[in-house]
Amino acid sequence: MILPIRTDSPLRSTPWMNWLLILANGLVFLLEMLYPSIRTQYVLSPRDPHLLNYFSYAFLHEGWAHIIGNMLFLYIFGNNVNDKLGNLGYLAFYLAGGVFAGVGYVVTQSLPNPVLGASGAVAAVTGAYLVLFPRSSITILYFFYLIGTLEIPSIYFIAFFFLKDLFFSFTESTGVAHTAHVGGTLFGFVVGLSLLFVRLLPRDQFDILSLFGRWNKRRQYQSLVRQGYDPFGHSSVSREPRQQEMDAISQQTYGLRSQISDAISRHDLGQAAHLYLHLLSLDPRQVLPRQAQLDVANQLAHDQLYPQAATAYEQFLQQYPNYDQSDQVQLMLGLIYSRYLQQYDKAREHLNLAVQKSRGEREAALARDELARLPGQT
Repeated sequence: MILPIRTDSPLRSTPWMNWLLILANGLVFLLEMLYPSIRTQYVLSPRDPHLLNYFSYAFLHEGWAHIIGNMLFLYIFGNNVNDKLGNLGYLAFYLAGGVFAGVGYVVTQSLPNPVLGASGAVAAVTGAYLVLFPRSSITILYFFYLIGTLEIPSIYFIAFFFLKDLFFSFTESTGVAHTAHVGGTLFGFVVGLSLLFVRLLPRDQFDILSLFGRWNKRRQYQSLVRQGYDPFGHSSVSREPRQQEMDAISQQTYGLRSQISDAISRHDLGQAAHLYLHLLSLDPRQVLPRQAQLDVANQLAHDQLYPQAATAYEQFLQQYPNYDQSDQVQLMLGLIYSRYLQQYDKAREHLNLAVQKSRGEREAALARDELARLPGQT
């Protein structure tokens, strides 16, 4: 037996909706214990499915082991998906995942066995997690002959359960609605991928499209090398020295960007910042993906490398002008220019923008206080 106990994907906001869904499942389960007839009325039956039952069945559970297992998976994977989708978006996605899983069960079920449980909706959450966080790691607790913990890539963990459900979907019944699990996982995967593809969800260097893009670039580069391309300018085909130099720099920047991404995925921001400075020394125009650029800029400021941090923040604002928390970046730049670089005109410019764009009174007050301290202010 294996159970997930945590993930290494950090949260950037409180996943209130996921916690409320867990609470709702728990309250409904208590009602089931008091009034067992609820199950008969609100389960989803392939023989006579009603619209309400496509929603209600996902909040019912057979027993303590059933609800604890489902809620554990929902807590581990749902917090991060909630963080990405937002509270209302996550609620709509969760309910739709349960409905789609129920439809998959009703369509494929040959026996009139009713179904209940949040497993289909939770499977949709894990499918979306696979798209959004394929490079994360899951710490699992295993019970075999020994008891212990093990950290494995999330892509392997989720793929294992999906393939298990897919296998049992084609065998005789085990008493578990495997087709609902398969339908939910596919729904979550397709919806998550679609939201990234049309950019309704912000892209970053950790999602599955970025992972595929890096794999494809490596494949293309390896193909060029096999065809005789030499990135260091020693090809048998003569080229101008300037072109050879540009090719070598291009390959170095590509390699550095890949190393930066790997360092961030390991949460080694100090190494990522060091590699970023090397990248800028080769090509000052280089800008990282949005969250990576911001993380590196924050690390440079933390390391008290203020001129480099200011450059990284400036590049961030130029490349991502529509960032929804740009007021905080403007505030950081204003503080750096004011307190550490003594470039007061730039400090005044960014602090004024921070005040104008601020969504929180605390940040606005900090920007106004810093403006009042600048030379020439009364």
